Amino acid sequence: MIHNLTLVHLLLVGAAGSCIYLSLREVRRRYISTWRLFAPALLALFAGTILSLLQLAEHQPRWLFGAALAAGFVVGAARGMMIGIRHDMYRPQVDLTDAAKLVLLWVAIAVGAAVVVECVAAFLGSPELEIFRLGAALVAMFCGSAMLGRALLLTIRLHRADRGGA
Repeated sequence: MIHNLTLVHLLLVGAAGSCIYLSLREVRRRYISTWRLFAPALLALFAGTILSLLQLAEHQPRWLFGAALAAGFVVGAARGMMIGIRHDMYRPQVDLTDAAKLVLLWVAIAVGAAVVVECVAAFLGSPELEIFRLGAALVAMFCGSAMLGRALLLTIRLHRADRGGA
């Protein structure tokens, strides 16, 4: 333990860095496999869950994190419904605009920023920074569940399009 930093913080940094890396790879591809949709979302949700558990250990209200989880999932699901899908000779293809690709990347970067805020606040150990740690946990939970909602709806829609139901 170094100035209140633990191995949990190292796991958070790894998860956030991997989330950003996989999101960057996703926006560069034309065809997106199911695991490529879910991998950054699950890593972001992992980071959000760990940050939330750290805050629950500090006796923060549970309903805040449930509300962030639900709101993020609804926003992500709505976003997943609005993304266009077209079918070529090979398989269904997600039709993302450049702006939509940047939004996905910025959501992953927001998760990374939330982890950085948690790590810096834990390192400094000041009680005045607890509100920033709470905000970082809420942002990470919202972004992670939004990415998961988007991935889930896109997977369902891609599966239906591949079967000819869309």
